[in-house]
Amino acid sequence: MSTLAFASLTQAAAAADAPSAVVLDGARAAALAAAVPVFRDKQPDADLANFQIHVHPVEDGSYQVVFEPRQAEGAAPTLGGRTAHGRELNVWIKAADNSLDRIAFAR
Repeated sequence: MSTLAFASLTQAAAAADAPSAVVLDGARAAALAAAVPVFRDKQPDADLANFQIHVHPVEDGSYQVVFEPRQAEGAAPTLGGRTAHGRELNVWIKAADNSLDRIAFAR
């Protein structure tokens, strides 16, 4: 195998381990930016790095931002949207002015 081919394989393997890019449009980015302070207020001890965040448009002209806690390594799944990292939190942000519409914890 040539050195050039080996270098390409090494780069491909390194790229597979790297986090992938996330692309948000401006409206979703604004909704996320408005929802993060709510998350920090409701779960002050939670580390945001231990959550996956989903931003969904809702028919009423708002965005639902879901903070989903990752499963702790070796922990068994539990009902109710709670893990060792915290609780699942849903935050609805009005698209018109990026104000808080409502919040709910998963059950």
